[in-house]
Amino acid sequence: MAITKKSAVNGGTDRPKLNIGSTSPAPEKKGVWAELSKHVMTGISNMIPFLIMGGLILALSQLIPYVILGVDPSMGIIDAMNSGKYTGSSIGLLKFAQLTLEFGGTLFGFAIPMFAAFMANSIGGKLAFPAGFIGGLMATKPTSILSLTDGKWEANSPVASTFLGAILIAIAAGYFVKWLNKSIKVSHNMLAFKTTFLIPIIAAAGVMLGMHLVVTPLGGLINSGIKSALGAAGAAGSFGYAIALSAATAIDLGGPINKAAGFVALSFTTDKLLPITARCIAIVVPSIGLGLATIIDKMVVGRHVFDKQFYPQGKTAMFLAFMGISEGSIPFALEKPSITIPAYMIGAIVGGTSAVAMGAVQWFPESAIWAWPLISNIAAYIAGIAIGAVITALIVIFARNNLIKKGKLEVDSND
Repeated sequence: MAITKKSAVNGGTDRPKLNIGSTSPAPEKKGVWAELSKHVMTGISNMIPFLIMGGLILALSQLIPYVILGVDPSMGIIDAMNSGKYTGSSIGLLKFAQLTLEFGGTLFGFAIPMFAAFMANSIGGKLAFPAGFIGGLMATKPTSILSLTDGKWEANSPVASTFLGAILIAIAAGYFVKWLNKSIKVSHNMLAFKTTFLIPIIAAAGVMLGMHLVVTPLGGLINSGIKSALGAAGAAGSFGYAIALSAATAIDLGGPINKAAGFVALSFTTDKLLPITARCIAIVVPSIGLGLATIIDKMVVGRHVFDKQFYPQGKTAMFLAFMGISEGSIPFALEKPSITIPAYMIGAIVGGTSAVAMGAVQWFPESAIWAWPLISNIAAYIAGIAIGAVITALIVIFARNNLIKKGKLEVDSND
């Protein structure tokens, strides 16, 4: 008869274990990457609803003022309300747009913390859920770093490590809580104290120190290095600048490298030194390309190459891209980064440089569709986006199909 054992990690769920000498086969051990991929996919599947709900609500905040009401793209919603140009129902629409901006932004901001929480939960059980959530939240809103300047202490806000930091801290928190639960032995009467106080407080402290001392500073280090590299590329010429800017923008979709690229690009475009064309194209190409891949994959290679849950997400990512939101393609990057991230970068580089070569020029730092009328040579701009998106889609489709044929990738697409 199998021996069962209860664990605080799974809330007391019975887990059968074979007696010595049992003839039943032992479960096959998975590799480290296969195991981590399973945990990542758990985080992704639970993050997607927050990403979709927040992104769509946030999109309303752009559609209402800038498409429906025709507000000047350089003007914020509250500034438009105070301008005196809008009255009656228009003010009501602007108020609603401001509400969707704040609510959608807040909801959207929960996507990465929820990803980290469910990934940590998948690794270390329900006790790891709060630790993962805290780590994911700190990945988007890091604690300030104290520094001594002229004899006085100052608190400076570091660059957020975003979803890259969330992955690292989710793994660390999950395995740390799993180890704590296994290592800390208490009597049955003290089990509630262990699971509701002791492990959570130790895990929270570990996450705090891990993010503050390791993950966040690492993001800042990457940020500084990329900023210097992009500055050198910008001085080398417009094409070198476009290539570096496109690659850095597409590589981590709002992460520290992307933010460094944005900082450099904004400073150049504000000073009217170099346009921001390549960056704005690189923001939308990954999501449009992945959305396109989910639409045409079966037509191109005769099979679906994604899990079924990604097909609605692909269409949503494409829609969000036209609103200037690139995070819709994050789940694809997390699921298969070795394929998706290079595809993002190659598509963004080709699309951005093609648009620049054909004469597209954009100074206004906004990639949403409502800003397109402000672009010089809009036809070249749209052509660049289309070229980059098609290249991204084809790279992903053929690469995933090749892995499927070799038996290295399995997808549940209901084919």
